[in-house]
Amino acid sequence: MTIHIKTEDEDEPELKPVKKEYDHDDPLRPLGPSPSFHDLCRILDAMECRREERVSSLTKHRPKYLKALFEKWRKVYGNDLYPCIRLLLPKHDRNRPMYFLKEFGLGRLYCDALSLDKKTSSAAKRLLSWKSGAPNQNNNESSAGDFAKVLYKEIDSRSMVAKTLLSIDDINDQLDSLATARSGAKRLEIVKTWLEKITPKDHLWLLKIILQDLRLGLSESVVLCAFHHNAYEYYNICTDLKTVCHTLHSTHIPLEDTQASLKTFNVFKPMLSKRSTKDLPDIVKLMLSGKHKEFLIEEKMDGERIQLHKSGEQYQFWSRSGTNYTDIYGANPTIGCLTPFIHSAFKPAVEDVILDGEMLVWDPKKKRILPFGSVKSLKPSSINRDEPRALFKVFDILYLKGKGKPEGTSLINKPLSERRQVMESGRVFVEIKTRLEFCYSVRGKDTQDIKASFEKILEESGEGLIIKRLDSKYRVNARTDDWYKVKPDYMDELGETFEVLAVGAFWGRGKRGGTFGSFLVALVDNENSDPLQGIFRYKTLCRVGTGLTTDETTQIMTKLEGKYSNWDKKRPELNPDWLDIGKGSGQTPDVWWHWKDSFVLTIKGTEIINSYAYGCQFSIRFPRSIRFDMERDIGDCMPYQELLGIANQLQDKNKLGENLSGHVRKRKRNELSQPTSSLMPLKRSDSHKIFYGAEFWVLQGLEDTAESKSDLEVMLNRNGGKIIHTVPRPAPDREHFCITRRTDFWDAEKAIRHGLQLVHPQWVHDSMEAGYKIGVTSPKYAVNTAQPTVENSISQYTSALAVVKKESDSEGGEDWADEQSDATTVAEDRWPNASATEDGVSDHDLRDESPQLSHAKIEPSESVTDKPLGCEDVPLPNKPLDTKLEAEVKEGIFYPLVFYLDNKPIAHSSEGPVGNTVSVDPDGESSKL
Repeated sequence: MTIHIKTEDEDEPELKPVKKEYDHDDPLRPLGPSPSFHDLCRILDAMECRREERVSSLTKHRPKYLKALFEKWRKVYGNDLYPCIRLLLPKHDRNRPMYFLKEFGLGRLYCDALSLDKKTSSAAKRLLSWKSGAPNQNNNESSAGDFAKVLYKEIDSRSMVAKTLLSIDDINDQLDSLATARSGAKRLEIVKTWLEKITPKDHLWLLKIILQDLRLGLSESVVLCAFHHNAYEYYNICTDLKTVCHTLHSTHIPLEDTQASLKTFNVFKPMLSKRSTKDLPDIVKLMLSGKHKEFLIEEKMDGERIQLHKSGEQYQFWSRSGTNYTDIYGANPTIGCLTPFIHSAFKPAVEDVILDGEMLVWDPKKKRILPFGSVKSLKPSSINRDEPRALFKVFDILYLKGKGKPEGTSLINKPLSERRQVMESGRVFVEIKTRLEFCYSVRGKDTQDIKASFEKILEESGEGLIIKRLDSKYRVNARTDDWYKVKPDYMDELGETFEVLAVGAFWGRGKRGGTFGSFLVALVDNENSDPLQGIFRYKTLCRVGTGLTTDETTQIMTKLEGKYSNWDKKRPELNPDWLDIGKGSGQTPDVWWHWKDSFVLTIKGTEIINSYAYGCQFSIRFPRSIRFDMERDIGDCMPYQELLGIANQLQDKNKLGENLSGHVRKRKRNELSQPTSSLMPLKRSDSHKIFYGAEFWVLQGLEDTAESKSDLEVMLNRNGGKIIHTVPRPAPDREHFCITRRTDFWDAEKAIRHGLQLVHPQWVHDSMEAGYKIGVTSPKYAVNTAQPTVENSISQYTSALAVVKKESDSEGGEDWADEQSDATTVAEDRWPNASATEDGVSDHDLRDESPQLSHAKIEPSESVTDKPLGCEDVPLPNKPLDTKLEAEVKEGIFYPLVFYLDNKPIAHSSEGPVGNTVSVDPDGESSKL
């Protein structure tokens, strides 16, 4: 590349001539050429120095810097400050197209501009590995995680540019060209121009502008309030920086009432509701403080906030953040996935209208609304009646203009009661089911009305409620006491904790640069794992970025040093095949490591939600780490099947707890989450916790139906009990119960072998009526309270199950015996400290993590002559076999067995049927087959 060297005749920047012709009286006429880009950078440098001193200093002096800049600009360069403000607020400039360039794309572009080989150059590796910092990096690690600073160091070490030669107009023109460039060559040409005409320090600010993050806390409110006292108010109405700057170009120009009103296609920031932190009686009192003796109760929907603008046959759809979704929903009645179906709903007399509402996705097959996030997957050209469709639910009307009328009417200053009356009059539009509907709403007078609405919403898998004053005006981009949202997860936190395995990480940015900023965690998939072979499968659950201290993160980095690899998106075969990351790309981490090198985190969140971005198909909302122990056994990781059990158990409709009876309840522990459209947390009554401290494995309800079993689990959970879905881990401070009516099936037998008390479901209902836990020793409730022993376990089976017939040499019997010996060795290596407890059940057995050591096939017989040396037959029991067992014996099925642990034959706790020791040595020791 060509390096520019300053010459003596280059004292002033090369300024472009003014391209636009202005009238002499035009207030926006420039007074001179555009100022140098360096002048703006000097102001930004001064702000950054203040920020590095302390945040409070920058907050105090930031308006002074901006006002001084704007005042000088008006005096020297003219009243048109839009070229300057669009650089200060790059994220809010709607008139500049997107660059479609993030850090990685910019890194590759600058590698080409600096003639760096991407494969061999250490500088290129530093640019492309900016998150972590490339190996052998000479610079300190302060720039790791900050791409602009990493690139600045590379430019600074090569550039000889002493003075910036580009004006602010030049920079804006070139940024427009960069955004609209269709070829890499054009972009490369622009970047080379910057390298030749901008100093490295000013180049750093240019990079931050492209990345739309100056890191100075320059929000639109800060900048626009310094520009004009009404500018921020006007921006909330039109969300167009250019319109604001040109309309209010002088501080002496007031904001007209007509300018402050809404108009179609002028995108605004919607009014927002406050989070409910008050008690319900206080909210009701606040709602009734005006002239109205009622308030409005609306459904809070789990979709995307959208404003619909219609003018004739032209439509626009804008999100809360100002994203234009018109391409998806349709700009006119002939295109899009929504507009063609709702255009006929509007009355012919309506010319222009602005509606505020929520965009949802309706599934015609399942007859229900799909979870939040499904909106993004809608296809613009979807016309299949059976495919999920867009459903727009309207809850406010903000602008209306009749056909033939010269001016429309802004309704934002009208009370809510009048706006609702206009919207629901039928003179604007009519409902089209599953396409365009009114949001559910009723009027209320007290907390009981709120409770009744809440019960209705939750029964229909709703998300919550919005409580609104009927005399409230629509305040653009404001949260006031006029609207309150009451949502279950604000009243209760998901109390269930999850032991998860960290399988990957995402590099941090800013102050977390150079270290892991968050972790991708997973659950073990027991069904697809094979402990015997050392094969384990995991499914990703969520991304955890909070809760860990800096010291803990450092400890993790030290443990994993040299053990992690970059996730390769181009060559997926290099990524771990034992990890399920979900559909498509899922949440792919920056780096990953083998599960053997990993560690367990204990996390909590507010609720369980559906999510196809993770392998579990579920995720935890707002997860945070609450416990970290590097020495913890990775076998403590929660099974994916247990999460499925929790989700399936809680899919019954949620009933309202005590939290809406007059106050907002504080968050409680040990509360599970119910999957609905966004699996809402399950409530439990505080006043009845008669099962607190007990764990329940529910096998059957009062009836042979899944609903009966699920109802029983919900009842136990709401009254303090913890629901489990397998044999519990030993805990001296907890009671364990297995709820069932019969013992003639596998899970019941498994519970008996592990010493659980088998209790009839009627015991739960009777205890609820009594208000305390009734004793379980009564014959009415005790299904089976016998403790398992090795002897009575062996006596259940025939000698055909207890003695293995040695296979003939032609059938590979010796090979089979060798395989069993190898399997036993694997088990000893993996669990070297495993030992049997006093009742013959090992600690690993109770954790359900012992390997299934053998699957063999035998021929049933009363006596096996060809048996392993030194073994004796176990005599047949006198009692007959049950039907299921007899059938399996006749088929020659050999149950999975655990052979020995410290010379004691024990039963193995696996998910399938479990047998017993295969043979008994005359000296009383088990044979190692």
